[in-house]
Amino acid sequence: MSGTLVVMPVLEPNPTGGNKKLLQMFALIGAILVVIGIIATIASNMG
Repeated sequence: MSGTLVVMPVLEPNPTGGNKKLLQMFALIGAILVVIGIIATIASNMG
């Protein structure tokens, strides 16, 4: 039940205030993961 509540706001085309906050959190986490991935790739290439 709670899983459905988490997924639904993301699928809405025009999120309301609370759902927009949730989307921003997901975007922030995604961006952080991408940056960490890039740094890890560069670090491993440098040996």
